[in-house]
Amino acid sequence: MFQRPAYALIAALLAAPAAAQVGGIQQQQLENGFLTATTAQLGAQNLTGAEIYIHRAVDALSEGDFKRSLAILRPYRLTASYTHMLISGLAHKGLGDYAAARKDYEGALHKRRNYLAAQIALAELEAGHGDRAVALQLLQDLTARRDACAGTCPDQAELASGVDRVNAALQAPARTAP
Repeated sequence: MFQRPAYALIAALLAAPAAAQVGGIQQQQLENGFLTATTAQLGAQNLTGAEIYIHRAVDALSEGDFKRSLAILRPYRLTASYTHMLISGLAHKGLGDYAAARKDYEGALHKRRNYLAAQIALAELEAGHGDRAVALQLLQDLTARRDACAGTCPDQAELASGVDRVNAALQAPARTAP
C-alpha cells in the first residue's frame, strides 16, 4: 500500500517547476477523457500542462488509485521526466509490479543521476523486494551523502528520513522478489 513518506517526497517534487522537466502538452490532450473537470480547475491556477498531469497523477497516487495514476501518465511515457518516472515507479510498486517500479526508478536516475527521491525509493524497493546487496550499496551512498552534508544541505531532512527508512526496510524480514 502507498506510504505517507513517499507522498512527502512527491509533494517536495511538486514544489519544483515541473514545466522545466516535461515538454509541452497540447491543449486538446488536456481536454480529453476523465481529466476534463480537474484539468479546468488546475488550469485556472495557472499551471502548465505538464504540472497539471503531474498533480493529477500524484492525487491519484495519494488516493491509492495506482492504475489511474499510470493512466494519467501513460500518454507522456516517451517524453517522461524524472519526476514522471518516479511517480510511475511508486504506482507500479503500489500495484505490486516491482520489476516495473525498479525500471522506472532506474530510468529516473538515468535522467537525473543524483535524484534523491528516486535513490531512496529504489533503495527501499531493493531492501524489501529485491537485491539486498544493491540496497546496502544504495544505503551506503545515501549515508555518505547525508554525512557529507553535515547539516548544511537543503536535503538534510529528506536524506536522514530516507536513510532511516532504508535501514528499517533492510531490518524487516526478507521477502522474495516476484
